[in-house]
Amino acid sequence: MMEPELFQTWSIIMKPLLAIGIIMKPLLAIGIILTTLAGSTNAENTTQLEPLYSAQFDDTYITIEVQSNGCTQPEDFTILASGKGGEDFSTLGIRRDQPDTCRAAARLIRLQLELPPALAALKEAYRLDNLFVSKSPFSDTANTGDTHDRPNQTDQH
Repeated sequence: MMEPELFQTWSIIMKPLLAIGIIMKPLLAIGIILTTLAGSTNAENTTQLEPLYSAQFDDTYITIEVQSNGCTQPEDFTILASGKGGEDFSTLGIRRDQPDTCRAAARLIRLQLELPPALAALKEAYRLDNLFVSKSPFSDTANTGDTHDRPNQTDQH
């Protein structure tokens, strides 16, 4: 059993600490919630577009060249389109939704993505907002590796 003096000393020290803990827990919880909400809002407002090494369009497809570590597939990407066309250019962005988590050496691959029907039907000019990157870090043979094009598809459009 605790001595009365020791108990009083412990009580004097612990009561303020417990009071601070009772106040701080809700504040900490509120801070975590606000930080999480702010982070998700920022993520929704800033869409990270995939850096492209080349892009070619035809009537219904866009063929892009992107960096891959061995697991990149066309299904990993979403084409984002906005604008009205005409004088207000429609803008197009290509976003990678699934990261390539494979560990193979980075290389460039060609992927063929189907344009959204509304954009494929648009005969007006549109702008691609993705960053274009130089192919210089990759060897000349890197572009002859895996492709995910339609069968018998040539690069000449």
